[in-house]
Order: sequence, then structure tokens, then C-alpha cells
Amino acid sequence: MLLFRQLSSLSPSVLRKPISRTMSSLSPENSRIHVLGLGSIGTFTAHSLREIPNHPPVTLLLHRESLLDGYHQAGHQILLDTREGTRVGHGGFDLEVFRQGNWTPVPTMADRQMGSDYGGDSIINHLIVSVKATQTVSALRPLRHRLSPGSTILFLQNGCGMIEDVNETLFPDSQCRPSYIVGVVSHGVTSDRTFHVHHRGPAAMSLGPVPRKPGPTSSGGKQECNYLLHSLPQAPRLNATAYSYIDVFQIQLEKLAVNAFCNPLCALNNAKNGFLFTLPDTRREILTEISAVVLALHELQSVPGVRARFAVERLEATVNRILTQTAETTCSMVWDLRAGRETEVRYINGYWVRRGREVGVRTPINESLMEQVLVRSSSSGHR
Repeated sequence: MLLFRQLSSLSPSVLRKPISRTMSSLSPENSRIHVLGLGSIGTFTAHSLREIPNHPPVTLLLHRESLLDGYHQAGHQILLDTREGTRVGHGGFDLEVFRQGNWTPVPTMADRQMGSDYGGDSIINHLIVSVKATQTVSALRPLRHRLSPGSTILFLQNGCGMIEDVNETLFPDSQCRPSYIVGVVSHGVTSDRTFHVHHRGPAAMSLGPVPRKPGPTSSGGKQECNYLLHSLPQAPRLNATAYSYIDVFQIQLEKLAVNAFCNPLCALNNAKNGFLFTLPDTRREILTEISAVVLALHELQSVPGVRARFAVERLEATVNRILTQTAETTCSMVWDLRAGRETEVRYINGYWVRRGREVGVRTPINESLMEQVLVRSSSSGHR
């Protein structure tokens, strides 16, 4: 995430005012927030939730048994090292572990003392998803029966297109879907061991509610969505702001433009970010494609300032500024290819290819980079 910590300062003049929010009066269990995906961003977010005044209960969803061991080794807490060199630990999380196809609660001492009946089949009202884009559907599938139209899912991930996959595979009926929120993180956060994160580049988190398709929606869904949009901005370390969806969508596209140039080219060349300064022509070509796609998107046709915001020259300046600050950084797609893991290229360059086809804009550079990464990845058994 270090690559994008400066994106929070982009285009402040074109951001609209944050959306208004009202806090719902919810019981502790109805305000419980579940966190799925405990990499650096998920862990950082969970840690930050404990700093909300009168913070809600938080449940960490551990998708493998070894994470439970890691939590115990961390002293039953999440540790965060700040840029200033201090270490902050927060505990008090509830846990569920995925065992034999089911989510199993891990009783805490407080549970045993109070006789709590909190269980792994309880309805999830607020879910933060921070798994890798490629894992979104498979990670959510075992939780599907615990999500309702009154639930809210915050997608706090790199890439675009995961929501479409979730709708198609898990919630094909639009009137039975949870409410969705999109989040864009520009903090620089890394992790070298389980439940221990380093906050290297404090920046911001941008949130926006995804509009439902036309049709009746439950008032509960709206209420729950407002709860998350109200709660996360109260966590000082997150520096989160809730905007309209169209504003967050543009922030998301800016980040995706940077990703589409930096990630595949660094991955294919097994290089740090500074290598990209040697490819000015490729940078111009790929950003020209992206600019053309953005300007043709139907969602943005009536939005003021889009043409200037996504002009090729402005995108180039953004990329160069970020590369200057992160020249020695190795991006996540490089690490994925080195480790033989599936990459997120389908949700980065692949998103531009898909949207380009929808609006009649050719994207041969994005398509070529995506295919090259997929071929390289397929040699490790991923395609």
C-alpha cells in the first residue's frame, strides 16, 4: 500500500462535500463489525476500530487455524508500529475460526464469565472485506447465509470489479443483496508478521455508498449503511471521510490508473518502482488508453471537472509524483509472481479492458499486459 499514500491529496478542488450521515441507535450486537481478510489493511482497520469513542464490538474472521495461533503469539492483540516509532497494542476482539466448512466462535474469558451465547451463525450486520480481489467470492461464500438486505459490506480492496462478481455469483437477485460501500485506502501500511502492522505512511481512507438498482429496498439496509459511514470517520487513525459514490468512484479510478501502469510492468520485470522511469512511452500509451475509457464512462458524463481530472498529462504527473516517493518500493504484484500466487491483474488492467469494450474504446496495452501477467502466473498453476 506504500505506493498510493499520496493519492489522498489528489484533486481536492473537485471533491464534493462529504455526504451527510446520521448515527443509528443500535444495540451492541447490532453494531458489531466483522472483519474478513487480515492482511495489512484489514488488520490496520480492525486495530483502528478500537480507537473509536464508545467503539463497537469487533469480530475478526480467521480463515485458517494458524491465524488463531498468531493472535495468541501476539499477546491476544493487534500491534501497530507508528511512523514516529511508538508501538500501540489493542485487544478485546472477538474471534471466529473457519473449521471444516463452518465458522466457529472462539470463546473469550468474558464470554465464559458472562455466559454469552454469541455464535458463528449469527447475522452479520456490518462486514469489512479486505481480502485480495481474486478471493472475494470464495471468501464471502461461507458467509452468504449470514448476510441479508439489512447487512452492509464495505469492500476495502485494491482493484475494481469485485462487486460485480459478488452480485453475479452470490446475490443475483438485486432485492436480496446487502448494501455496499466502496473504500479506497491511501495509507502506507505493511506487515511482516501476523497481527503486527507498520503504519509507514499516514494518509486517508475514502468511503462511498454504492447505489442500489431501482426497486424497493429495506429501510434497515439504509440504516446499517449509514452506521458504517458514520463510525469509521470517528477512528482518528483511519482519517476516513464519507463521500458520494461518484466522488469515491473517481478516487478509485485514479488509484487504478496508477496500479495499471506500475503493477504489471514491475511484476513482469521483477523490479522496484523506480524501474518505471525508464518507460515514459509505455506510461503515456497506457494512460492515454485509460483517459479515453474514463471520459467515455456513462457514470461520469454529467460530472463536472472529469475531463481535466483524467487528462493524460495530469495522470502522468500523478504517476511520476508517486514513483518519485516510492522508487525503492516493491509492489504487491511483484511479490505475488515471485511467490507463485494468483495476481489481481484481472481486477486492475482487466477492469480497463472490460470497461473499454463496454464503451467502444480499444485498450491493447492494458490487454497485452494482462495477458502477459496471466501467462507468467499460469506457469505457477494460476490462470
